[in-house]
Amino acid sequence: MAFRTIVYTFFALLISTAAFATTFPQLDTAQVDTQRSQQGTRIVDARNPNAFNGWALQGEKRTGHLPAATNLSASWVTQDLPRTAEVTAAKNLSAAECIIVYGYTLEQATIVANWLVEQGVSASQISLYKDSFAAWAQAGLPLERLPHYEGIVPAQWVQKRIAEKSILVVEASWGEGKVYNQNHIPTAVHLNTDLLESEARRWNYLPADEIRANLLAIGVTADTPVVLYGEAGIDAARAAIAMRSLGVKDVRILNGGLSAWKAAGFKTERTEVTPTPATNFGTATPDTSLIIDIKEAKRILKDKNGELVSIRTWDEYIGETTGYSYIKPKGRIKGATWGHAGKDSYNMDDFRNPDNTMRDYTEIAAFWKEWGITPDKEVSFYCGTGWRASEALLYAQAMGFTQASLYDDGWHIWSMNPANPTATGTPVK
Repeated sequence: MAFRTIVYTFFALLISTAAFATTFPQLDTAQVDTQRSQQGTRIVDARNPNAFNGWALQGEKRTGHLPAATNLSASWVTQDLPRTAEVTAAKNLSAAECIIVYGYTLEQATIVANWLVEQGVSASQISLYKDSFAAWAQAGLPLERLPHYEGIVPAQWVQKRIAEKSILVVEASWGEGKVYNQNHIPTAVHLNTDLLESEARRWNYLPADEIRANLLAIGVTADTPVVLYGEAGIDAARAAIAMRSLGVKDVRILNGGLSAWKAAGFKTERTEVTPTPATNFGTATPDTSLIIDIKEAKRILKDKNGELVSIRTWDEYIGETTGYSYIKPKGRIKGATWGHAGKDSYNMDDFRNPDNTMRDYTEIAAFWKEWGITPDKEVSFYCGTGWRASEALLYAQAMGFTQASLYDDGWHIWSMNPANPTATGTPVK
């Protein structure tokens, strides 16, 4: 066990004592309601990201988070997760005049408050909401939540549906399932992403009829409730977009993947699950607008109310690197905006918390807004070959973007034709 894990576990045990609990001023519900509207005040939610998004993890009737709160989970601190300091710094909480921290319990809030002090925030800036989230919700005070949080699910929800035998769990990853064969969620079947796309098509999706047949082979029909997870997250997102485009009615993603399942204390298994094939896909309404071609991408580029969004590293975007061994041209689609990504072409850290769950959606919305990427516009995401862009698209859908799509050709196919306009360097916004 890491040293900080031991320290914060010890803190959690001691925190109920009066001496420790009075380290920070404590505010009641009325005081928090008054203070939250004051300029310079920041609210910090110390609960699990799924609770922040809108899931009821402790039976609460009203869900979500306090208005304008940012999520900094106590579990990231107690588990000593890599990137917790990096994610904390990005929130720029030290610039606040007043920080109010709350959780399901005072213990959660205090763990985060002490962490902030460790990260250089002055203790004099921090107060604790002593009544905690339940009191706020029960008082009927305003709450906010991820608009379509139900599409990004916690491990507890998955475990319950498995017990009810009411969902098909699918682990999506490239190849024959190396990680799947080592350990996977019980009942989960493996989906090789080669059944969705092919190198011969420059890693574009296969024709719809082929994907539909491959989904039937693992038991997926239009009416099958599916929850996906993968080795990296982007693999599950790639599969989810394929399923949604074909009209599978209920497709969800496990927030945080297999690590979230394990962190919740649930067991895994190694025995391969043999899929039960289906023969009839059923009645489906394909979403033909979800995946667009080059003609549509060029139309969006010309539309003042449209944005073609590059989900690639900054160095890929400005043309310092291609990001892939098999893609030679450097640069971006001319006119495309930058939607963030991560540190390399297989990484989505800009969109992830330290536990690999979806980042605080208000922060995603903020860095997208800087580039003109807003829900009122028609937005299409692309990357090199569609994987990273698929994850961004899922988040956009959860955030309420109603005109969002995937430009599946991506930089790979666009850059193959010298007649297609490209650009390098830092653009003028």
